[in-house]
Amino acid sequence: MLTLLVLTDFSPAADHALQYAAKLAAPGGAHLVLLHVRPSLLSPNALTASSATEEDANTLLRQRLQSLPTGLPASAAVASGEVAAEVAAAVRQREAAVVIVGRPELGPVPDELVHTTSLGLLRHLPCPLLVVPHHAAGAVPPQRALLAVDDQPLPRTPGTTALRPLLGQAALTVAFVADEEVAADPERAFNNARLAGLLAGFGPVQERGFANAEVAAGIADATALVQPDLLVLVARRRSLLGSLFHRSVTAAVVRAATVPVLVLPEHAD
Repeated sequence: MLTLLVLTDFSPAADHALQYAAKLAAPGGAHLVLLHVRPSLLSPNALTASSATEEDANTLLRQRLQSLPTGLPASAAVASGEVAAEVAAAVRQREAAVVIVGRPELGPVPDELVHTTSLGLLRHLPCPLLVVPHHAAGAVPPQRALLAVDDQPLPRTPGTTALRPLLGQAALTVAFVADEEVAADPERAFNNARLAGLLAGFGPVQERGFANAEVAAGIADATALVQPDLLVLVARRRSLLGSLFHRSVTAAVVRAATVPVLVLPEHAD
């Protein structure tokens, strides 16, 4: 049985992500694990994170489990420590196929995304991350998906094979975003995506080129045209490190996205 690990801080965005996860899990009978991480006293986030006691957290978790559809396999847990480390440990312990987080409305502050849980986890996760914007709408499971790739070689990632039960055989558009001359050959992107195992679980596939020197802007153009229910990105390790993370395409796209974004992190060698 596929396991989906859903993070919660009991915020409206996290509650929306949980309901999205429940709809995603239901058709394939996946198991939801709802996880709340309380910062340890030594954590740098201890003074700014949720102040819920463990008893309060367990009560709030039970309330959310009761809101789920009857018959959906689900459980909950409370952990204490650094969020990234505890989530990574839970993924390994429970063999989770994907981690799901809610993304609140971020406002106009450019660096605010960097200080939220969602993309910071990518530095540590061995599995894909699904980021669900608070007001995201669209079909669940997805009917249309958009895989955005640029003209750089695709790294080794977890791929989408394990997520087959969640993808619903959605029609997939492979969007090749590059400068005008290179974007004219989208078949190259399609072949790269196929060899990287990024087409598994989807239904009919087509490829399209989008000419734009700015990859994030090109992905926005593709999203506006295709109107997908799910956007799929590959996050290279070098873009998740240090100051590069603040300027990465992944961060820019996830920050602006109006649909759920499935981020496939590059595997460590």
